[in-house]
Parts: sequence; structure tokens; C-alpha cells
Amino acid sequence: MQMEIRGKNVKVSEERRQLIEKKLGKLERYMENMEDATVELGTERNGKAGEGRLVIEMTLRGPANGTLLRAEERDNDLGVALDRLYEKMHKQVTRYKERMVHHKGRMRVSEIVDRLAQAEQPQAQEKFSPAEITETLDVVKVKQFQVKPLFVDEALEQMELLGHNFFIFQDVDNGHLSVAYRRTNGGYGILRPEVE
Repeated sequence: MQMEIRGKNVKVSEERRQLIEKKLGKLERYMENMEDATVELGTERNGKAGEGRLVIEMTLRGPANGTLLRAEERDNDLGVALDRLYEKMHKQVTRYKERMVHHKGRMRVSEIVDRLAQAEQPQAQEKFSPAEITETLDVVKVKQFQVKPLFVDEALEQMELLGHNFFIFQDVDNGHLSVAYRRTNGGYGILRPEVE
């Protein structure tokens, strides 16, 4: 497995590179199915103009189905952040392997949609005018990523492995972009946008 280490607004010294390789390199024995790893080191600005805590993020990319495992940690001490990041990634790799071993096959999309429709309950929705939204929300980060063609159950597994509340994917069954999301009252939902 190849490990790429890069800095974001911070220089990755040889000493830091060796520490990252030493601490996170131990994960390699658990990740025989992972193709590559990317480790990004950056800083988080505090309220003043100076540098804040270190931010270290690791992303593992799996084989052809596009599995991604990702974790992030922050601390003033790189060693402490790396230890906590190692623990998070180790848990994710273990959970990923368990899911692969216990995976019993795919449920048809129509079955999943039927189950999701049954779980749907109408909820009161607040309405905001575009002006209110613009005044209260600022876009602080824009992220680009590749969208992989996946079955719905694979997208849900990927979302769980990443620990996210939503996941964007291309539905294999219909070729359209879809969003899987975790519902606050339990279960999952699938959004399928339609262009007017």
C-alpha cells in the first residue's frame, strides 16, 4: 500500500513525515485490501492571527468498488493526534472487514425503496426565504470528489464506514445521482433529484 503524505498550509518536515509513517504505517498489516492512503497535515486557525491546532486527516481507498475510509484528528501535539487517528482508522478498518465477511448479498433497490417509504413519516418543515438563508449561512468549504456507481446497500455501507450522515453516489440501477442519508428518527433515506 502506498502512503502519500502532504501538507496543507503547513510544511511537512522530514521529522514529521517519519513520525506519521511510523505511527500510521502500523495500519498496513490490517489493510491488505486497501489500494492507497493519503495523509494530509494542516493547521486550524484559532481566533487570532496565529496558528492553531494541527489537523491530520487520513483517507484510505479500497479496491474497485470505491470504498473510502476517512478519519480526522486535531491536537497541538502531532504524536497525540496521530495516536487518536490510528485508533479511529483501526476501528473503521475492523468494521469494514467485519461487514465484508458478514455481507449476505444485496437487497433489490425496489425493496429498499419500499422499506424507506414505509418508514417515512410526515414532519413539520420550517420554511426560510432565500434572503434569510443568504444572511445566516456562509460557504466555508467547497469539496470536489468522484462519484462512484454503487448499489444502494453499498452506498449505505460506505456512508457508515465514513461516519457521515449523507453520501452522494451514482445509483447502478438507474444511472442517476442519488443521496443516501441517515434520518434523525432512525433508518435511512434516499434522495433522487429530478431536473425540471
